[in-house]
Amino acid sequence: MESVRTLTKQAHHERQELCTNRPKYRQGRNLTAIKVYSVMDESKYLLIHRVPAIAVTAELETLCQRYGSIEFLHNVPGYPTDKFCEVYQVKFHTIQSARYAKRKMDDKSFYGGILHVCYAPELETLDDTRCKLLSRRQEICHKLKPLPNLKRKHFEMHVPMQIADTLSPSSVMKEKTSDSLELSTKPKHSTAKESDTIIATKKSQQPISQPSVKRIIYHKCQTPPQSAAESS
Repeated sequence: MESVRTLTKQAHHERQELCTNRPKYRQGRNLTAIKVYSVMDESKYLLIHRVPAIAVTAELETLCQRYGSIEFLHNVPGYPTDKFCEVYQVKFHTIQSARYAKRKMDDKSFYGGILHVCYAPELETLDDTRCKLLSRRQEICHKLKPLPNLKRKHFEMHVPMQIADTLSPSSVMKEKTSDSLELSTKPKHSTAKESDTIIATKKSQQPISQPSVKRIIYHKCQTPPQSAAESS
């Protein structure tokens, strides 16, 4: 059990005003304040403000344990707060749990009161600050580590050899040269007349079958031959 330290009210404990002039494309469902946190501002220690003074320590501890394991939860005596309200300090086991708990518990309704949660890095010891900086350095190194080239290996394993050969640039060059004229010259040891001759051979093309065309034949009308009686 750690002893409860006497705290004084500081600027980062205060609740900031909500931002109402954000552009529409940046505004979410709920209004939030403009806040920027660095690695020094975050901490495993949290201060929970506006807790109703009706002996709800056990219920508050159960609420905090939803977001991660905690080491202790104490009431902060002598801290200036609203009437009929109390302030609690809690220490989480990891800073990730404290970050998640702050996001979920802030502005949460709890037994008729609206909680306000903030970081309390002034409660850290020298060892706590050292561990926080080392863990942050490990996170940055892990994020900056280059990923292995798995896409190329996955493509080579799942593409058949025949398709891979057709996709290779050498096969494309072969197809282009086969369609063009193949020019070949005689070797150097041939005669002068043979050396000047160039044989041009073209790739034989298959005949293109054309659809049959229907021909319409128009017959001329012929007058019937007149009989001899009619002619006389």
